[in-house]
Amino acid sequence: MRNLLKIFVLPLIISLFAISCEIDNYDGPDASISGKFIDNVTGELVGTDITNGNTIGAFELGWSSEARQSWAIKNTGEYANNLVFASTYRLEFSDCNFYPFKVNDFVIKKGSNTYDFKVTPYIRIKNPNITFNAGNNTVTATFNLEAGGENVRLNEIRLFAFTDHWVGNYVKFAITSSDCYKRAASNQVSSTISGDQYTLTMNVANNAALFKYSRNYYFRIGALGTVSGVGTVRHNYSPLTVIKIER
Repeated sequence: MRNLLKIFVLPLIISLFAISCEIDNYDGPDASISGKFIDNVTGELVGTDITNGNTIGAFELGWSSEARQSWAIKNTGEYANNLVFASTYRLEFSDCNFYPFKVNDFVIKKGSNTYDFKVTPYIRIKNPNITFNAGNNTVTATFNLEAGGENVRLNEIRLFAFTDHWVGNYVKFAITSSDCYKRAASNQVSSTISGDQYTLTMNVANNAALFKYSRNYYFRIGALGTVSGVGTVRHNYSPLTVIKIER
């Protein structure tokens, strides 16, 4: 009886194991895509947060049910996805720091693809200048703002600081004793936020526990708008500024 079991059962187990280990017949991703998000007026990159920032909503067409793929956008405003299937997509841009839009019938071919998107940011940070005065241990940011549309209200402005280039609303020092954050007045609509110069300051001496080493520190100016009917609104940013602070 034992020998019969070996003859009939063992081959069955081996065959089932072999079937379970077979490689499926689906091909892997055969394309890549990269590019930039560019302000349609200034030609500058539209930066975002590395965490909870802008994303690309990609829907591959031709299936009975659609599933949203979220492609991340770098904090610089650039993007890259090296694991894409060559196909036709619908791309949706919502809950970002620029006005929402869609791109229908977006074709990605096999191999390398490059495509830049031109967008309208809610708020443009104009003429940003971030400097450090060693005499009074203060970082000062001056800038102007420009609304991207008539329905934009200014919610807040802030000078962000951190130890690396991911600095932003979700990656930042918890600064105290500084004038680096201002809540906007409720009547600051698009026509009133444009043109005026704003100043934010950050007292390094009063935050010595955060700036405790001689090294490069990273700064960005952020402006958050309030815009009705567009979903979640995210911060707009100035380009990154790197300052070496000696302790």
